[in-house]
Amino acid sequence: MNVHCGVDIVDVSRFVKILEEDNKPYIDKCFTEDEIRYCFTAKAVKARAERLAARFAAKEAVGKALGTGVMTEGIGLRDIEVIKNEKGAPDVKLTGAAKEHAELLGVCSISLSLSHDGGMAVANCVMLSEK
Repeated sequence: MNVHCGVDIVDVSRFVKILEEDNKPYIDKCFTEDEIRYCFTAKAVKARAERLAARFAAKEAVGKALGTGVMTEGIGLRDIEVIKNEKGAPDVKLTGAAKEHAELLGVCSISLSLSHDGGMAVANCVMLSEK
């Protein structure tokens, strides 16, 4: 069994600016429809930005755990989706090249933790693989 981990931190103000500029093309490029729908259930711009920043950090952390990063080896930001499990905790759904790479590694488990405070959002990803 092998352990793969990745972590990333994002300045929430970056996403406040994106929201204030109504930069929908950027949001659509980075996030799936379900991620956008969830993030926009928050009423306040700051809360939306925190949710988006945490999910962006998660995508980067997952890419690091895969050993590829994102936007390399065909892995796009939308190939890594932050979802909620049956208990409401953050989880990851991989598609496309991210899923293919995880299968090549023999990934059998992915754990994800998200947090935001003090204007920063952080994500930590741990993967277990059989290869």
